Amino acid sequence: MRLELPSGEFVLPSGIIASTPDIILRVARSSERLGVITTKSIGISEREGYKEPIVASVGGSLVNSVGLSNPGADEFVRESAGVRKELNDQGKVLMVSVFGGTPAEFASVASKVASCADWIELNLSCPHASGYGAAIGTCPATVREVVAAVREAVDLPVFAKVTPSPGLVGTVARAAVEAGADGIVAVNTVGPLEFASDWGWPLLKNSLGGLSGPAIKEIALRCVREVRESVHVPIIGMGGISSRKDVEEFRSAGARLFGVGTALWGMSTSAVGSFIDALHSGAAAVPDPPPMGYSRFTVREAWGSGMRVIRLDGSIRAAPGQFVQVLLPGKGEKPFSLADSDPVLLLVRAVGPVSRALASLEEGDEVFLRGPYGNSWAPQGPSCLVGGGSGVAPVHFAARRFRGMVDCIFVGGRTSSDLPLLDSLSSAAETHVSTEDGSTGIRGLVTDL
Repeated sequence: MRLELPSGEFVLPSGIIASTPDIILRVARSSERLGVITTKSIGISEREGYKEPIVASVGGSLVNSVGLSNPGADEFVRESAGVRKELNDQGKVLMVSVFGGTPAEFASVASKVASCADWIELNLSCPHASGYGAAIGTCPATVREVVAAVREAVDLPVFAKVTPSPGLVGTVARAAVEAGADGIVAVNTVGPLEFASDWGWPLLKNSLGGLSGPAIKEIALRCVREVRESVHVPIIGMGGISSRKDVEEFRSAGARLFGVGTALWGMSTSAVGSFIDALHSGAAAVPDPPPMGYSRFTVREAWGSGMRVIRLDGSIRAAPGQFVQVLLPGKGEKPFSLADSDPVLLLVRAVGPVSRALASLEEGDEVFLRGPYGNSWAPQGPSCLVGGGSGVAPVHFAARRFRGMVDCIFVGGRTSSDLPLLDSLSSAAETHVSTEDGSTGIRGLVTDL
């Protein structure tokens, strides 16, 4: 089998941004310099992964513990129909990352996803999922068995993603290549490691996670050198790349393609493309990272039944359309759209464990926020706002922020208790209301207004 590398020298690593087929396609279109898009790691069956928070900032780098969440091989194949063809039409490669607990399981997953893949990546190095990844990838004999099983199962280029283990990684890479691997991805995140917040609780719900970004660059470079000294197949180098200088250092170490992950965290699709292009030309400067640190707030007011209103004792700099991550230590973290930013106002419906805990907060309780995230919105002229249920939160934020530019508001809920901010909305603009039970406004949906 002859392995042809794409003209684009940059690789989007597994788990970074490209988490769904739609996002893969949008990111692929963003830059001609992006040659390989790697999917999130796929297993034999659906896996939920860990509870939030699953990612946190550590001194300009990131620590994550996703837990190999994925839809399972069969569902992945169904969702990914047509993705490879569109990428191939752009001269790009779709590399499907797979994981398993045994050589046979790796081979089974690889054979299932082969129809929608150009290359297969073997995740032999995830540091935080018990029984997977690094638990397998630090044993050369087991790596040899895994690669051999996959090599027999598929007729596609196979890349082994190795652990950041200086002194061992060359031996592991050699075992993989001798068993049939066509290339090496070096390296995965460093870990498992545990980091605590300023208030003492673990930054991740799972406690242990893998470190990526500038903090691991020197380890990654050493590993790439050791792999190059041991094998003579293409190496995809990654681990802290954020400038042209970094790219050239990895090239000198022996890499042919270059994975860029942590530097892209929090970027929009268009920003990813611009950064990759600038990285190629040498003009790239790492943008300011999204706000990952937590701020502590106290609940000043909490009221409502069906939909709870939580008003906090401070403000954040945010714009309508943006959201925040809300954390209750020991319970978890979930995203919520802002209903206002000064002071912070949230609308919460008790659905899952985190939202139920948040909805039960009373005056004086503590909560932690990070953000804001997402794209903001501003009217370009007279506008009407439409929202239902929890979607009333950003409508309220926009109506209050852009008072005078909003001509009318349309909101709906299941019952009147779902619309606790109705009076505030009505004071901002003419408001039309629907409820499914007819308790307020017309009986029906907001689309019936």
